[in-house]
This record gives sequence, structure tokens and C-alpha cells, in this order.
Amino acid sequence: MSALNASWISRKLARFWKLKAQKSALEKQVDHLRSFVSYQSSGGRPPFYSTDMSRLRITWVIPDFLPGAGGHMTIFRIASYLERAGHDVRFLIQNPSVHKSGADALDTINEHFQPFSGAVELFQGVTPDVEGDALIATDRFTCYPVRAMDRFIRKFYFVQDYEPSFYPVGSESLLTEATYHFDFDCLCAGDWLHKRMSEQFGRWSMSWPLAYDRAIYNMDSVPAPRHRKRIALYARYVTPRRAVELAFMALEILQSRNVDFEVDFFGWRLGKLNVKFPYRDLGILKAEELADLYREATVGVVFSATNHSLVNKEMMACGLPVIDLNLDTVRSIFPDDAMAFAEPTPEGIADQIQRLLQQPDERDRLRMGGLSYVKDLSWEKSARVVESAIQARVGQARERGRE
Repeated sequence: MSALNASWISRKLARFWKLKAQKSALEKQVDHLRSFVSYQSSGGRPPFYSTDMSRLRITWVIPDFLPGAGGHMTIFRIASYLERAGHDVRFLIQNPSVHKSGADALDTINEHFQPFSGAVELFQGVTPDVEGDALIATDRFTCYPVRAMDRFIRKFYFVQDYEPSFYPVGSESLLTEATYHFDFDCLCAGDWLHKRMSEQFGRWSMSWPLAYDRAIYNMDSVPAPRHRKRIALYARYVTPRRAVELAFMALEILQSRNVDFEVDFFGWRLGKLNVKFPYRDLGILKAEELADLYREATVGVVFSATNHSLVNKEMMACGLPVIDLNLDTVRSIFPDDAMAFAEPTPEGIADQIQRLLQQPDERDRLRMGGLSYVKDLSWEKSARVVESAIQARVGQARERGRE
């Protein structure tokens, strides 16, 4: 065979094997899901005889994160309190995509979230070799390695939302709903999730309330008087459960009714809009900037089609009347005198916004009701509730394990 023919055959074979190695879109999606749900049992037994209830060894398993992640902020708030209360707290980050090392992630936690001095480690593809008293999953995919980690006295699921609703009916929603059947105790952000976990899935469950940072969200510098036509609208449209499209259509209806208003869109950068009403595209704001907006606006509009948003409570703490959707997820949390409930249609939302813009007495009623509703909330109180539940369930499991 000539050198030329040998070279040609070599190139053809290389191209053949390269094409063979390339995977289809389906295979890539299967690989993606497999990387989150396929874990081998760690083996071993929980340390039933070495537990100190005042210094529990608590491990959280979390997805990777960026600054500004609201769900992670709540996790880090509770974990920071548990650490200050004397517990030995650590984080394991599953399938890291942002951080290159545990030290890098720890720096991000301290710079952008909450003070924390515990261990932070990364893992991918293998079940972590860790033991302790309490192991806490924090989203649907972290549940799979948590289920495989056998050397913990009790396992928990820190449930902040009903995640099957995040996906179309199919593989991801089914894998997500399956986690609610795992033998975890559910630490739920609010009564709606608590009721769903206990009644629909038969889990041991408790409820802790979403709170707010009193040092930031307060009435200390409210302008007098407030604006009379300014709508603060949470416009994170890239998150479908925020139903921003309904709010946008409601604004168009208000304009057609010749209602005088202006809008401050926040939560995501929208870009230039082809609308006739005046607006400001504020994008993602810092907490202090959000508080200033809430203290100046006339009406706050924030939706969640699943579990309620903590933005509602932050608005209320700044004396801002709030409109949310008339859904059980919201109704089960907020009383009638603290919030205006809009039917989840463009017309229903437009009706409520118009009513509040044009009825100052109703705004005052909701402002006072909202302030009364949130006055006793605090992150420390919520963290204490979570701590007590973990201690109680670990204690019970320890006693059973010693029998």
C-alpha cells in the first residue's frame, strides 16, 4: 500500500471514529440526567453512639450557585445560624459548574451571601464519603446522592418550592416528584408545601416561614408622600412561574383604559420595550436598592404560580401594598387584609392594579395589614424552628438506631 493510500485510509478511519463518538441530542440529555441521579450506596452505618445534640454534625448538599441566588441565600441564612448556634455545619456542592474549589465557593458565600466558616467541598459522579448526624438535600437532584449516603442518623429535604411544576410533564418532572417519596423528613418553606408533603406524599413534615432582613427592609426612610401612580413589578420573565407575561398584558389593558401609571420593572433586564406607557428597566438590584424602590412605589406586583415569593414580605415590610395571584399557594399564607389577590388573567390583574392605584384608602388598609403580618417574622426565629425540628428528628432516629 502506498504512503498516500495509507494516509487517506487513516484520515477516513479517524473521521469514522470521531463521528461514532459524537452523541445525539437524546443521548446527551440522558447523560445529563444520569450525572445527577445515578449514585451507588456509600455503605456503612450511621454513628448512633457519638451524637452531641448541642453540636450536631450537619451536612447540606446543594447545587452550584452564583451571587444573587435567592434560594441559596435562604439556605445560607439558616446554615449560618446553625453554625453560630454551635453546630458543625458543612456544604457539599454537587456537579460544580461555577466554582473550581471548595475554597472558591466559601469565598463566594462570605462575600455575597452570609458569614460562614465551615467546610465546603465539591463532588461529581461519586457518592461523597461523609458521615454525620443530619444530612440535608436542597433540590430535586441533590436528593439522589443524599439517598445514597448511608452514614447519617437522619436525612432531611429543605423544600422551598414544588419543583415538579418547574418542568413540562416528562422525565425531569417525574424524577423530581419521585424524590418526595424518599425517606426524608421535609423542612418546608410555608404551610402550603408542608400540607402537600404530608398529605399528598405521606412525609413527616414541618413548616417554617420565609422571613426578611429587618435591617434592610423597613419603614425608616419612607418618602412623604409616596408616588401615586408607580408600579414596582417583579419582571423575572426567564422564570416561568413568575407569570410575568400576564402582568405585561394587564399593563396593556390599563393603558387601553387610560389609567395613569408608570412601571419600574426589576428582577431581570428586559431591554428596549415597544410600549407607550412610561417605564424604567432596573434589572437586578441590590437589596438596599430594592428597599428604596419598595418605599417609593405605589403598588407592588409579584407573582408566583408555585410556592409564594419572599419578595411579598420584603415589600410589606417597606409599607408597600402588594398584589399577588388568587391561588391556594398564596391564599394559604397571606390573610385578606395583608394582600390584594388578583384572578390569574390579564383582566383580573388589571382590575386589581387599577383599584389600588385609584383607591388610596384601600392602599392604606393593605399597607397596615401587611406591616402587621410581617412584624413578628425574622430569619433567626425561622432558623430556630428548623434547628428544633432537626434536633427532634435526629434524637428520635438515634434512639431507634440504638435499640
